[in-house]
Amino acid sequence: MRCSLFRAMQYQCAWFIIGSAVFIITTLGLFHYFNSYVYVVSVGGHEAGLVEDVLEVEIFIEDLTREHSDRYGMELEFSKEVAFSRESRPDCNPDPEAVQHRIKQLASFLTEAYMIEVDGKPFVPVASGNELEIMFESLREEYTGECDSDTARVIEFNLEEDLGLKEIKVDPRYIFTAEETVALLRANGVGSAMMADARLSKAFRSSLHLPTIIEHEYNSRPALEEAADPDRAVNKVKPEAGEVTVSVRTLEEITVTEKIPYTTEYLYDDDMPATEQEVKEPGRDGKKEVVYLVERKNGQEIEREKVNAEVIKEPEARVEILGRKQMPSTGFGQFVWPVQGEGVIYNGFSSRHTGVDIHICHGTNVLAADDGVVTYDGYGDTQGKYLIIRHGAYWTLYLHNSEHLVTKGDRVNRGQPIARVGTTGRAFGPHLHFEVRVDDGSREWNSYYQHKPVDPLQFFNRR
Repeated sequence: MRCSLFRAMQYQCAWFIIGSAVFIITTLGLFHYFNSYVYVVSVGGHEAGLVEDVLEVEIFIEDLTREHSDRYGMELEFSKEVAFSRESRPDCNPDPEAVQHRIKQLASFLTEAYMIEVDGKPFVPVASGNELEIMFESLREEYTGECDSDTARVIEFNLEEDLGLKEIKVDPRYIFTAEETVALLRANGVGSAMMADARLSKAFRSSLHLPTIIEHEYNSRPALEEAADPDRAVNKVKPEAGEVTVSVRTLEEITVTEKIPYTTEYLYDDDMPATEQEVKEPGRDGKKEVVYLVERKNGQEIEREKVNAEVIKEPEARVEILGRKQMPSTGFGQFVWPVQGEGVIYNGFSSRHTGVDIHICHGTNVLAADDGVVTYDGYGDTQGKYLIIRHGAYWTLYLHNSEHLVTKGDRVNRGQPIARVGTTGRAFGPHLHFEVRVDDGSREWNSYYQHKPVDPLQFFNRR
């Protein structure tokens, strides 16, 4: 009896021990199973790590967003999508610090801003709608000082393009100030187009529209990149050449002082040779104040209109006395040979050579071809020392002389020595360049090619 009872007790104890072991093993297994589940944190589709507490990550992101908001001085929002998924990772341990470090690497932020648009094309984002007006005010202050003065002022200013603002969300690193926007305009070759903005009209300002597009990210500008140098706006945005252009038309009223050229009055003296003249009054220019309206496009003048002129000082006429006493003509239509001796003609008359070149020894006498008056006694770079004599219906010229034996105003006789052969000016060896010109009817010598040249050899019966 006692043995049966003892065996029953042994049997029950064995089952208790087995049941306890199974319970403990099951409990430990379940504990391990449930403890292998963690939260997988993803930021913008990229896994950041494993954590046990989701709230801890959310608080970290809030603190990180607040820290960047304080840094940029504007309200920011975390732009990447943060996702939590509970998964069993029995071989991985949660690491909150590693997750926070990875979140910092993947983090980006957005703020509400405005995109300046030129004819619908995005240019640069600015913090507020007032930046566009501030930008033009900055241009106005800069250029008005140069254009507005006592003698010039801008009375009209027009943009050919339509400028507008659109509400967007953008990375705060790419927000531009008005000053940076002006600098960027210059850096991209359109700053020259933003010329003197003298008076930005109310009509232009009222044309700026502000559509209420709150949820709009500008992804159309891949050229946006972080500034290597925050002091240079051009490093923030690098638009492609010609992407944004601004054409400006201005109308300026300018006042200039211009001279009024004096006129010349002529008096005639019958006792003075026709080749001579005398200045009685030198003449003085007058002055006038002229007002112009000048239209410019991108700083280049395209039209100018005179709207008013006021004489400040009347001009004083120049008075010249001209001789009218006629000199004798050639009579028989033939001249004496212009050098003492024959010489050699080595360059004749042509359309490009208006005289004949007579080669002869240096210092040989040059002779007056006919009676007349010396009109010119001087020097030219090409002609060298040369003389001009008027004979009534003709003029004769003697070039490249070594010296002159007569001076301006002297009366000379046919065959009289007037100079000596030389090589002055553009001359290749000693020679006389001799020309005959037919008077054009004015009986005055005003310019070198005024009177028509003719072949001198026709007056000497030689070729």
